[in-house]
Amino acid sequence: MSNKNVEQFTSAIGLGELLEKPEREALQEEKPMESYTIVCKNRTFGRKVGFSYETVADSQKGNIMEGTVRSWGPALDRTQEKFYAQFFNHGALAVGHDVFNNTVLSVVTDSSGDLIYDGQAFFSTAHPDKIGNTYGNYTATRALSHSNLETTYLTFTTTNNRDERGYPIELTPDTLLIPPALKFTADVILANTLIPGSQDNDKNVLAAIVQPLQWSYLTDTDGWFLGNKKMGLIATDREGVVIDVWMDEETKDVYTSILCRFGGCVTQWRYWYACNISST
Repeated sequence: MSNKNVEQFTSAIGLGELLEKPEREALQEEKPMESYTIVCKNRTFGRKVGFSYETVADSQKGNIMEGTVRSWGPALDRTQEKFYAQFFNHGALAVGHDVFNNTVLSVVTDSSGDLIYDGQAFFSTAHPDKIGNTYGNYTATRALSHSNLETTYLTFTTTNNRDERGYPIELTPDTLLIPPALKFTADVILANTLIPGSQDNDKNVLAAIVQPLQWSYLTDTDGWFLGNKKMGLIATDREGVVIDVWMDEETKDVYTSILCRFGGCVTQWRYWYACNISST
């Protein structure tokens, strides 16, 4: 639960390896590396609807207002789903997208603008670390297949498994995020104990290696993502749903409104890899 209009924190860089201290000599001092500043603003969402005095008066008591409030439940769910799906639907755009821009006017400026904290798209081929290396978590053209999932898995676990200092870290994906159109493709790859289409009865090393997760709000019907659930992004909840009802004193028309505040941001690109989605 967030208690302010913007959350701002510094990403962890980590310290270097320990050095052996010769007897009777001082410990060697380490110079800290400059880390990334990550900004996450809480956005405000809402709508209002008005009814004439006559409409309210002539309807059965409470039916119109109650029906409106009930319909806002599914609408809120759709709003949140569509908002958070944008991180994946627009994550490879080279120019970025507003969903990544966490500037709050007159409060804080998000220096990365429409990109993520390192100045790159969420899914990019040129993520820099702090010692001059670059990494990629995006392949523009790579359809979901057994061999392509294996290639991406290995890049995820053996190339991108480095921290900002270039040191190896444990990084193992657990989720294959897909649109509904790829359900059966994913099932063939992950649910068979033998390699699909093979005539040699070779063991399928990808069987159940990750769990498929369908999301109807993904817009690229052939795009897919390898990653870790609940990692790499955060969702903030600043203010729960507030519903208000009031009457215009002059017209006697009745209005009802809904308001809520939430947000989100990318905290670590390494936990996700995107394939087959557009960068333009």
